[in-house]
Amino acid sequence: MTRQPRRHAASVAERGPLPVRRTIIVRTATTTILSTVLAIALVGCGGSSTPPPSSGNPGAAAASAQDRRLTGNVDPNKIFQILAGAGLPVHQESLGAGPSGEPVSVLFVRDGFHALAIQQFSSPKAVTEAGFKPGTKIGKGDSTYTFWAANIVINLGPADAKVVPATPTVELQSEAARLVAALDPFIGPFYQRSVDPITLPSTPVPAPPEPTASPKGASPSPSKH
Repeated sequence: MTRQPRRHAASVAERGPLPVRRTIIVRTATTTILSTVLAIALVGCGGSSTPPPSSGNPGAAAASAQDRRLTGNVDPNKIFQILAGAGLPVHQESLGAGPSGEPVSVLFVRDGFHALAIQQFSSPKAVTEAGFKPGTKIGKGDSTYTFWAANIVINLGPADAKVVPATPTVELQSEAARLVAALDPFIGPFYQRSVDPITLPSTPVPAPPEPTASPKGASPSPSKH
């Protein structure tokens, strides 16, 4: 009789911890589920906090819009490629050079029905020394339109050494404006010489004013006290 309570106590002791174990398992599973949900929520919040790259970013637009200006000694073939790329009806005919070394190269081209010559000088200084200066008047032997910028001189239209070019036709005026507009983003500012000048897309940089000389005369003598 004295052994039965012990067995009952033992069975009770064995059954007692079971609810505690179940509670621990339930709490552990609940904690794991909550941690997973929290991690997913944090990932979702983190993904939405970083905005996608905007196509309207000014920095990206500035990087894509690169400067197309040609530097150094420009080649006539490059000028021809720009004109052809702009859709002008140009095709090459021959290549030559100046009689005394300047221009160093001359590319003879046809722009539709119009004669076109692209002259390459050794430097902008050589262009100026050849007589292509702002404000010079057109004369005998000049083409209908003469444009120059950097080391390049472009002659558009017929030229006769005995006469001054006639007033250009409306069609030639339009072609001259189209030619300069195609080249202006790459080389310039342009200057021109023509009977009927066109409006250039770039305004030439004005020359700096010459310093005025101080009036001659004796310096004032110091006043006597």
